[in-house]
Amino acid sequence: MTSNGLIFNRKVIFSTGNIMSISDITRKPSQSSTEELIDAIKFTLKDHEKKPNHCIESNDSKYINRTDDIPSKIKEFDIEELKIGLKVFLVNDNEELLKEALQTALSWQLKVDKVTDVIVSFKKPQSEQKSDDLNEIKKIWILLEKYVEDGVVGQLGIADVEESTFRELYEWAKVKPNIIQINLSTCCVVPATLQGFCKENDIKLLTHSDSSDILPEQSVGEVFGTPLDLQWAVRFTIHIKCRGVLTTKGYCLCIQPKD
Repeated sequence: MTSNGLIFNRKVIFSTGNIMSISDITRKPSQSSTEELIDAIKFTLKDHEKKPNHCIESNDSKYINRTDDIPSKIKEFDIEELKIGLKVFLVNDNEELLKEALQTALSWQLKVDKVTDVIVSFKKPQSEQKSDDLNEIKKIWILLEKYVEDGVVGQLGIADVEESTFRELYEWAKVKPNIIQINLSTCCVVPATLQGFCKENDIKLLTHSDSSDILPEQSVGEVFGTPLDLQWAVRFTIHIKCRGVLTTKGYCLCIQPKD
């Protein structure tokens, strides 16, 4: 399969670099996260077309990234002065895919030893009224706890789970979730009971507008011009703590040919 000058005969991992440096994206503050990601991928593909040799290849994967200023921006500050956050969009509970996603963001794109927090989001197509799978969440959570214990991740969070699921996860987990994200498009009012639970346990209750299906199958086909499967996506953000200023934002994602 060929598209955009790429041969999709194996897994391809993309990194968009710092999209804050792309004025065509920053001028669209009202676009959705899916629209933002699609634009970022298009700019990455354009960059690759200009510099086709600017990529890394292994036996089973190809790594493509957009040339940017992330390393220099991070080095401008002591790591403790920065709030580095990752949000991982998962399509299933495959631990190896989660490891790959975190390793790509940490080591390949950001080149840092630790991040402030990681929030996980499990794919829930809007067309399906899918209930939370607590066993699926626990399987991933056990792996995330190891990252916290090793000092690689400071805090853990989860997005778009029912209040009962979050309470069960909190009671069960060895490393408690410090963050819960609620999508106001599906929950117009945050339940008072959840607000109270978060206040009692010093949990950050945040609202957001991300779709858990961050890059739907139809969008994948439109962007790459051929049917492919999204394996995972990660959004990274870097804020200067003392100022609360967002300096860096971007995405890493993994796609591969359909079986």
